Amino acid sequence: MEKPWTTVLVEDQALLRNVLAKAIRLDPRFELAADVEDGLEGRRVCQEIVPDLLITDVHLPGMDGVELAGFVLNALPSVRVLALTNMKDPFTLNRLQEIGIHGYVEKDQPLEILEEAMVEVVSGKTYFTATIMTNQARLSENPDAFAKVLSPRDQEILCLVARGETSKAIGERLDLSRRSVETYRYRIMKKLGLKRGADLIDYAYKNGFVRPD
Repeated sequence: MEKPWTTVLVEDQALLRNVLAKAIRLDPRFELAADVEDGLEGRRVCQEIVPDLLITDVHLPGMDGVELAGFVLNALPSVRVLALTNMKDPFTLNRLQEIGIHGYVEKDQPLEILEEAMVEVVSGKTYFTATIMTNQARLSENPDAFAKVLSPRDQEILCLVARGETSKAIGERLDLSRRSVETYRYRIMKKLGLKRGADLIDYAYKNGFVRPD
């Protein structure tokens, strides 16, 4: 028998993490090297182990799963990455596609789908459910879709604005002046055809730039 694929699981919900960890351990094709609940811990473990496969939730404490996946894809290119999430908003799905994720499975899918995705992804293929494909088709067809209108930096700033961060705090985080952040905000509103700050926040929530909770 070939050597099993080393796997790291990052999931903050303890019950789900335990169920998935048990399922992975029961599959002789995989070896679960670590299961952790925090994105920063997930990054540390991946750097230490350099697994064949990373399975990560998208919404995580410490470092969100998209950031974790992006780091691994850039710093550890041999690691295959599979996102597991219940987040289906256009912004999150587009972020996953843009960073070059290898696979995506919703949490409401049967365990058999996840197992199929794991094998496909770790074997060097990609695996995307209909949700992410439908989202990309809609973004492609819509000339006013945020992915076409807003630059990656615009999207990053919109996320932070919608979370309630001040221009000064955003500037410090992104190494920009307060005035530059305010200029970005003005241009974002102009690109989206919005006139009020409240409309910008409403747009951000509707498109998944910030979670309602």
